[in-house]
Amino acid sequence: MDITTRLQLLEAVRRADQANAAHTAASRACSRATQAAVEALTRLVHCDRQLAEASGPDRIRHGDMLDAARQTYAESGRRKHAARTKLRRTFVAARTANRELAALYGPHARGRATGGKRRSAVAASVLDELAAMPLDLIRAADAILVHSSAGKDSLVMLHRLATWAAQAGCKDKVVVVHCDLGDTSEWPGVRELAQRQAERYGLRFVAIDADGGLLGLVEKRGMFPDATRRLCTSTLKRDKANVLLTAIVTALGLDRQALIINCLGIRAAESTARSRKLPLSIDTRTSNGKRLVLTWHPIFTLSDAEVWQEIASEGLEYHPAYDALIPRLSCVFCVLAGFSVLVRAVRLCWALDLPLPQQYKDLEARIGHRFKEQYSLADVIKEAARIEAEEGPLTWRPGDAIRDQLGDTAADYYLHRLALAA
Repeated sequence: MDITTRLQLLEAVRRADQANAAHTAASRACSRATQAAVEALTRLVHCDRQLAEASGPDRIRHGDMLDAARQTYAESGRRKHAARTKLRRTFVAARTANRELAALYGPHARGRATGGKRRSAVAASVLDELAAMPLDLIRAADAILVHSSAGKDSLVMLHRLATWAAQAGCKDKVVVVHCDLGDTSEWPGVRELAQRQAERYGLRFVAIDADGGLLGLVEKRGMFPDATRRLCTSTLKRDKANVLLTAIVTALGLDRQALIINCLGIRAAESTARSRKLPLSIDTRTSNGKRLVLTWHPIFTLSDAEVWQEIASEGLEYHPAYDALIPRLSCVFCVLAGFSVLVRAVRLCWALDLPLPQQYKDLEARIGHRFKEQYSLADVIKEAARIEAEEGPLTWRPGDAIRDQLGDTAADYYLHRLALAA
């Protein structure tokens, strides 16, 4: 099966999934409309009986109630009819989409059907095959968006993708996207570092500003995000990047569906939730008739040590916050970070003379919402102050991140490479 057929299968799976979801939604809507019509009829009969039993002035009131019940019943009938029409239409569309998928997959399935779970199995099989052939996937793509936080995982992902794109002769397709959360959310120099990382490979770099950053979003909502409501990611990053995706597809000016690949530096080892993701998947939320969007996690299987080994061996420039043993280059105060990491982030802010701890503490008090349910940022700052009193200000050396992960020899070799490249 060639890559064109594989991509056609994925689009057929997407359309079938979309059609089946629409039919399921229409079925539920039809059930609700039918139930509403039954309730309206029951109400109509009740009002009719009350009018028959009424006398004197009550007849006028019950007559008005009956008129209203008749109108409600008529409206419910129209809604039920519309819902049934939509149900039939979505059924035909779902049946057609599934038959088209079966016809396309049939020559490769040895006569097996592709309904229900089989449809998911088809997609999983094709996606696994595509993830194992990165050069072919890059050549087939019309545009490749590399989402970079400038962090260690983004850095290694970018290095691999840039290398593959160069081998495939497709560097012009790659756009490095950085969502800038601003100086009230991120460590100093993150945006500039993301740009240098992209320019090292001669790739196009686009920075998207998040108006107000995390502090602005929290001020507006009156509460901090949490693990289940990560609006800092969805609102400040994903939604902003989707606007760029639409602009890129429009600029391509294709008379066919575009293949767009969204690349993210997510790894299975980071969390249980992330381990359940797939190396390559269909982004059904942003895909449509004009674009098939695949989400790709090129370094999905790497461990922390393997990430740092690649950074060290390739001489890749990382952010100095890692040398202060901050494990992730996310927001300065990330709601997903543990207590000890937040304490260290406060101490690093003090070492860099950043006003963020006090700004976040003041915001927390102003909106009356704790940074985390278990503890407030004021508690974090208090613990940081206690440690500072015992140990003094936080200190670090260049290369400490690699030294911590891989040892002194690897750190010395890395620093030597950087010095030669300077």
